Amino acid sequence: MENLIIEPKKQLLGKKGLGVFWILFGIVLVIFGKDSLDKWRWMTSITFCLIGVIHFTPLAGSDKSQIEICEGCLKITWINWIRKITVLDSEIESILLAKNGVIIKRKDKRPLKIEFYFIEKEQKAQVYKFFTEYAQQKNLVQE
Repeated sequence: MENLIIEPKKQLLGKKGLGVFWILFGIVLVIFGKDSLDKWRWMTSITFCLIGVIHFTPLAGSDKSQIEICEGCLKITWINWIRKITVLDSEIESILLAKNGVIIKRKDKRPLKIEFYFIEKEQKAQVYKFFTEYAQQKNLVQE
């Protein structure tokens, strides 16, 4: 079984567009307020530019979804997640395939919800197929 990588186009375009908006907004603040450039005007314009730059870095969350199969665990990075989550095979009770996502029920922990808001229909089918095959391979309960 191979690792799963999904790169949503709509999410990436919106995220980068929002970053450009914040950068331009910061620049416009400087241009229109150049007559009275006090320290607060500079700080707000620099803050807006930094917010825009953050949208181009991993600090604003991952641009792609990735599920890696490691020995005895899954390493999951989903869209807009800042860090990677490791789910051990031994702690998985069941995998629930829902209409808007996948829920991994874990022993003694909160369920892990993987939502499908920004991926397309074909990509959803890939994720469902991946988790179905994974559950069959590891003899996990699938709902």
